[in-house]
Amino acid sequence: MLVANVVWHRTGATIDDVLALRIPGIPYYTRARVERQTPRLPQEILEMIISNLTHNIPSLKACAATCFTWYNAAAPYLHHTLILREWHAVTTRRDLIPLAALHQLGLLPLVKKVEFRRGIFKCPWVVPDIFGSQSLDCFSALVNLQDLTIADLFFSEFASGIEKYFGHFSPTLRSIALVRPVGSPRQLLDFLGLFPKLDDIKVAHYLAMIGTHDTPDTPRAPVWGSLRGKLTLEGFVDQRLLEEIITSFGEMRFSSMDLDEVVGVQLLLDACAETLQTLRYRLDRRFTLRKRFTKRVARHMS
Repeated sequence: MLVANVVWHRTGATIDDVLALRIPGIPYYTRARVERQTPRLPQEILEMIISNLTHNIPSLKACAATCFTWYNAAAPYLHHTLILREWHAVTTRRDLIPLAALHQLGLLPLVKKVEFRRGIFKCPWVVPDIFGSQSLDCFSALVNLQDLTIADLFFSEFASGIEKYFGHFSPTLRSIALVRPVGSPRQLLDFLGLFPKLDDIKVAHYLAMIGTHDTPDTPRAPVWGSLRGKLTLEGFVDQRLLEEIITSFGEMRFSSMDLDEVVGVQLLLDACAETLQTLRYRLDRRFTLRKRFTKRVARHMS
């Protein structure tokens, strides 16, 4: 076996020398060097592997550390969602801390979802003060955002216009969720009107505040968008406000609705009668208790 190996290597060297003599421009004494490329997986298979690891962050990080090809495939999943939190109660010390670091690394265009978590100091913290000049520049670099969730958004704090801070999401935003927003109906509808490509809308526990510019005769800006996805409403007990929303949306084509303690559900069902496929409906607790009380009285009287 050892002799065979020696003969094989010597034969290989002789063949390389002969090939080198036959290649134009290469001296006879130069051995031909055959470049051996590292085998690579087809891009389709690589993407299939990465797509099965979307919820396994440690594995995605391990893939990203393998090589540039694997990093390019894993990076969009690693930086898909950006979560922003309140980190200090003092207004002057609030800031969107992660943005600067991600902006320097050129990762912000990969972000598809941004979530502003609820404040830990029991007061609205998504206010203009957190958008310093540097943070606002970084925030504007989120050019491919599709999903936006904001908790405790206080519309009245944005006196100079909320579109200055969120209007650049207009070309790409498909889904928006507002949890416990505070403001007038006009401010809520104008904010939704910033995004003409919305498919999904969620508004939970909206606290209405009547502003001086909100009069019954004030025309409202229409809310355009495909509105073909899911509508989620929680804690909507003002039927008049619901009527204003339907009027502002114009033609609604939602295929799914998740309604929790909403008054005026029939209005929504009529608006989406031709497109609605899935409905989850939870009765208003006050209505449920009143209904139970009525039945109990009826049984007692009988």
